[in-house]
This record gives sequence, structure tokens and C-alpha cells, in this order.
Amino acid sequence: MLYGAKSSVLMGIEETFGTAATLAYKLPFTNESLNQKIEALKSEANLGLRAPKSLAPGKEGAAGSIEVELYPELAGVLFYLALGKASAEDPDSTPDSGDEYSKIVAAGVNDSLPSATIQVDHAGQKFDYLGMKLNQLQLNAAVGAIPNVSLDWLGKEEADAAATIGSLTEPGNEPFFFREIAVYTDEFTTVTDKYSNIQLTIANNLDGDDYRLDGTGKRKSVAAQNLDITGSVELIFDASTVSDEYAKFKNFTDAALALTFEKNTQKLRIYLPRIRFSEATHDISGAGKILLKANITALLDSNNEAIIVEDHVNTSGTY
Repeated sequence: MLYGAKSSVLMGIEETFGTAATLAYKLPFTNESLNQKIEALKSEANLGLRAPKSLAPGKEGAAGSIEVELYPELAGVLFYLALGKASAEDPDSTPDSGDEYSKIVAAGVNDSLPSATIQVDHAGQKFDYLGMKLNQLQLNAAVGAIPNVSLDWLGKEEADAAATIGSLTEPGNEPFFFREIAVYTDEFTTVTDKYSNIQLTIANNLDGDDYRLDGTGKRKSVAAQNLDITGSVELIFDASTVSDEYAKFKNFTDAALALTFEKNTQKLRIYLPRIRFSEATHDISGAGKILLKANITALLDSNNEAIIVEDHVNTSGTY
């Protein structure tokens, strides 16, 4: 008998789509549902019989989800897979001064998203998934909960014994805690203490239907389409909320939102330079405090950036 507690999930970044990568990251997962998918084609031929004689394999692929807790050592690579473009930044141009970080932004229209090889190990029973791309990343950060990331994957295939294990980056002793999260209403200058829940979704709207008559039945590619960055927030409804966030909702004007996850010197920063609030409600459900619940949508700013992620743990600019 196999148990989930004895399972592990390893991941590596592929150099070529669908070609097994060296496994370099151990994911701190809580739920996993990656599986091989095979479309079953039933023969419709009339043979004078009451039941079909053939069930043929059709389109093949791999898909599923993984939910992980947000650890400093692994956070950057997840956002890199969701967005696709990273570079090394050194604000003071002085190496090793402590301000270096990896800047992660969305890939351009002519760029491809990186793909990953993921190995699921059920107590020695290993399944390798190749050509896995992130269809959606959802960040959940709330008061009283460890922040987590839900990852929705779409890929090429499940393969046997395809990947090798290299030098592993593993989670440290602790994930980020909710008390280590700070929220800003601009680019990390003005702190706000009104937010109690933030959900942020990066959706790549992957095209999972690129099949060819190539004798394999497998996806030729998994390409990103339009990028949608949306979310929902809950914040304490008071006079300052009415004059700020709610006023921006009513007038449909721009706002900004930034989050910092910081544990000692380990830090991840997320900046949405231009957002709009929508569907803001302030319903009363009892005698307790009133919450403003709103949806947000990230828009391109003057630099054509909708989101900027700073990984201050891995400062190399590569993953």
C-alpha cells in the first residue's frame, strides 16, 4: 500500500520543450493531481452487432494541478514558469552588496513560456511528466493562513524513467507566514494595513489543441495566448477605504498594489503597477466589521508591464 505522505514532487526546467530536464527543485506540495490523459475513440462502424468491437486511443497529453506552500527558496521559479522572462538586477551596480535580485516579468508576444519536467514519486513508483507548462498560477494570501500557490499544468506526455536528479534546491525549514506579508498601495513605499485577504491569478490561456498528423497522437506545442492577471481582495471597510479604494472603483480610476513576503533576508516582492477595482461590495452579514470585497484586473502600464516579481533569494536571473 502506498501513502501520500511518502510521495515527493521534483521539477526541472527544460531546455527543449518535451525533452526531459535534470530535476533541480523539490516542491513543498500539499496536493497533486498530475495524470496522463488519453482520449478514447469508439468505433462507430456498423457490424451487425449490438456493441462496438474497437476502442482506439486518440489525442494524448498530460495535465493536472499541484498546490504548494510558498517557501522562499522555491517561490521565484514558480513565478518564472508562470511569466516566462527573468533577468539579473543590481540597483547599485555593486556586486554582492546585498541588493541584487532576479526580476521576473511576462514574456513577450514572440517569446515562448518555459516548460518543465515534473517527477511524481509515490514511494518509489515514479512518473515523469514532460513538456509541462503553467496554464494558471493562483496565489492565495490570507490572515491566519500560510500563503500558498495553486499551479494548473498542461503538457505533452507521461514518460517512464526519463528524468535524472541533479543538485536539488529544497525548501528551507519554514514557509512564509502570513505575519511576514506586507501590502503597499504603490511601489513598496506606502504601507496599508487594511487588507485581510488577497488572491492573485496569472492565467496564460494555453492552447492545448496543437495536434498534428505526425504518427504520435501527442501535442506538438503548448503555446500561451492572451495573458490575464486578475484577483480578488478583502479589506476593512472604513472612512479611508471609502475615500481611496472604493472611490477608485466608483470613478474607474487606476490604482497600484504591491506585496512583500519577507523572512529575515529572504524576500519575494510582487508589484502590480496599474490595476482597476471592479464589482466592489460592502454588504452587511451581521453585527461584526464590514468588509469591502472587490475584484481587480492588472493592466499594462507605460512600460508595457502588468506585473513585476522580484526574487531576492535566487539573484542569478536564471532558473
